[in-house]
Amino acid sequence: MKVIKSTEQLKGLNETVVPLQQSSVAKSNSDEWLLATYGRTFHFASRFLDPEIRDEVVTLYAFFRTLDDLVDIPVEGRSMEDIRIDLDTWKRWFTTGHTLPAPREPLGSRLAAVLDEHCVPTTIFHDFLEGMVFDLEPQQIRDFSELHSYCYRVAGTVGLAMSHILGASSAEALVAAENLGIAMQLTNILRDVGGDLAHGRIYLPREDLERFGCPPDHLAELYLRQSCDDRFRALMRFEVARAHHYYVRGMSGIWLLPRDCRFPILVASRLYRRILTIIEHRDYDVLCSRASTSFPEKVREAAIAFMLERLWSRGESCINTEVEAFLEN
Repeated sequence: MKVIKSTEQLKGLNETVVPLQQSSVAKSNSDEWLLATYGRTFHFASRFLDPEIRDEVVTLYAFFRTLDDLVDIPVEGRSMEDIRIDLDTWKRWFTTGHTLPAPREPLGSRLAAVLDEHCVPTTIFHDFLEGMVFDLEPQQIRDFSELHSYCYRVAGTVGLAMSHILGASSAEALVAAENLGIAMQLTNILRDVGGDLAHGRIYLPREDLERFGCPPDHLAELYLRQSCDDRFRALMRFEVARAHHYYVRGMSGIWLLPRDCRFPILVASRLYRRILTIIEHRDYDVLCSRASTSFPEKVREAAIAFMLERLWSRGESCINTEVEAFLEN
């Protein structure tokens, strides 16, 4: 596996000098399109993975994205019962050791090859499917315990599956991978508060809304006015701080990955965490626009990640926040 080996390579980073690795299997082009279209942050970071591992990661992403779209963007004319049947069929496919044709081919065949190669536990996907069932008829989440369970199902599971594919299956590495997935899902929820309100969904815990005086009708009013108030900013400040906490716990496990996988995952993690910083810089206004990283920000985070990974590989085992702050400045 290969990552960027010199600062000269990083200095010339742009869309043309860091081309997508050519897939060894042409039929995965649709999977690549899904990642490039819907997972732009990870698409950027995945460019630094070894081509073979990258193909497997792209296949894994295609599965998770396909199921997510099945629930969130259903095909016109399909009923909720039709979607439930699809989810149940996928569950049987995993339960039977994916020996039968999958509900969607050739995605199922490609995914089966990846899971067999890396011995990814079936329970991970059962838990993910439970999260999809919840999203079919989203209910008000009562407290952070329920939100944590939801984030684990829809994103912590992704972190676990990724960790297995990247070759890190120790208990410590898996706990960190789960926490990193949860951190990223919390980030998605926070930057999509406005969009979710537009679709009648609220993923922030009712307990937190009550604590900061932001009941659902108040959030709806703020969204209609396209403005924030101090109560909303206090709520978001609290939620963002909690998400940062999960990044700290999750990113500590990156150094448990095989050496050549650390850099791309560090890039992806820093880019996603950067979204929280953007939200902070916008004074927590997630109602008028959706926070995202620009290409220059992606390059900057990749440069910082490159230097942190170099320090670690040369024996700097205690890379603390002061070192990171120095590199960022």
